Amino acid sequence: MTAFFSAKPKGSRVGLLLAQDRVMLAALQDPPIFATRSVNSQQEWPVAIAELFSRHGLAKSRVRVALAASLCQQVQIDKPAVPEAEMAGALPWAVKDYVSEPIMQLAMDYVDLPTPPAGQARINVICVPKSRIRLVADAVNAVARLETIQHDELALTSLQERDSRVRMLLWQARGQDLQLLVFHQGGLCFSRQLRGFAALTGEQEPTPMQLDSLMLEIQRSLDYLTGQLKLPEPGALQLAIASPFIGTLVRHMEQTFALPVSAMANKAVLAGVEYLPAYGAALGDPS
Repeated sequence: MTAFFSAKPKGSRVGLLLAQDRVMLAALQDPPIFATRSVNSQQEWPVAIAELFSRHGLAKSRVRVALAASLCQQVQIDKPAVPEAEMAGALPWAVKDYVSEPIMQLAMDYVDLPTPPAGQARINVICVPKSRIRLVADAVNAVARLETIQHDELALTSLQERDSRVRMLLWQARGQDLQLLVFHQGGLCFSRQLRGFAALTGEQEPTPMQLDSLMLEIQRSLDYLTGQLKLPEPGALQLAIASPFIGTLVRHMEQTFALPVSAMANKAVLAGVEYLPAYGAALGDPS
């Protein structure tokens, strides 16, 4: 399972990132379209979406939606020992003690997590109020055709090569916490929020102490991935950080870790790294 909602694809492709304070749009045209509309709450999403689609002539597009992490609740649990066809019915009862809302009011999706040898299979369950899913579906379908709704981190999977290598991404939009994401075999298998690094997107060059602290946190994650989860050694590390000193960060990490390090380069990064989930959603999986 990878999305709360899916439909057959037709028409041009658009990705939306929905957050409490903004709607961000990425349309796969030539050249691509990137646009943002501020909102005061999710109740303004329908108006914002309608305005963006009207302004850019995107009616009847195929739309994939990424929900900001703050709009979802995530729970990591042992995978219920039931057939795949029965997972949808088993999930609510498996997470009922870990969520803050009545389980029957939540839409749920999950992704499999890496399982250590001889370990219990684990999954990451993503929960969203059904009322929010209905709001998104109605707002999008009023002007276009909704294909999927998913978590913003899962939308970033489409920006990675689908091969056997373990790939890492450090992602940080201005004003947000730093995110460490790890991808393996075409899926997101690990994510971690690294707090205390907001200064990386500031106007001042990172200090040696800040760099050393960041390297330590990354090394801790590497040790966990290879030591506890028994994943292969990562084969690449990309940076998508809204920093004027991205070159400094890349060079420091190249000197610290024995793996290729590079700044992510694509059309969304040129527009602003905050567009990456919308762009990743638009790219999606066309099948």
